[in-house]
Amino acid sequence: MITLQTIAVALGLYAVFIVGLPWLILTSTRDVSWLWLPLGPLRWLGLIAIAFGLYLYVWALVHLLQRETSAIPGVRPTVLDTSGWYARVRHPLLAGVVAILLGEAVAAQSLALLGYALAYWAWLHLYVTSREEPQLREAFGQAYADYAAQVPRWIPWRAPRRRRRAGGGG
Repeated sequence: MITLQTIAVALGLYAVFIVGLPWLILTSTRDVSWLWLPLGPLRWLGLIAIAFGLYLYVWALVHLLQRETSAIPGVRPTVLDTSGWYARVRHPLLAGVVAILLGEAVAAQSLALLGYALAYWAWLHLYVTSREEPQLREAFGQAYADYAAQVPRWIPWRAPRRRRRAGGGG
């Protein structure tokens, strides 16, 4: 049951925040010329960011489901995962969302979408640091504290250290 709930929530959030709101922003700002940034062929780099973000999003979701832990906001995870992308960045699913949104902004050449992507990232950061990470610290104690000290929150700026598989976080 948790698998179906997780998939339903993931699809719903994806539909609203990654498809719906960006579409509304684009359609409501299409006639505001100063919100468009002509990038020429560089705009195709946005597709690379979208593809990578989608890969991260799906990888993290599938990985958490395989580990039988939740990716639903507010639902306490049952496994502290430190393998795969979790060895490089603490929140690969959310980093995937940010990459998709930034890619959409570049591909659409939209300053309005860029503003949305950055605001969404800021909101995620505040939510994660004020709510999700304290829950992970409470659930996994010193194991999470050690993990958080070694793995960056958003941007994988260093190679992962080899560590034993302790067990998910979002």
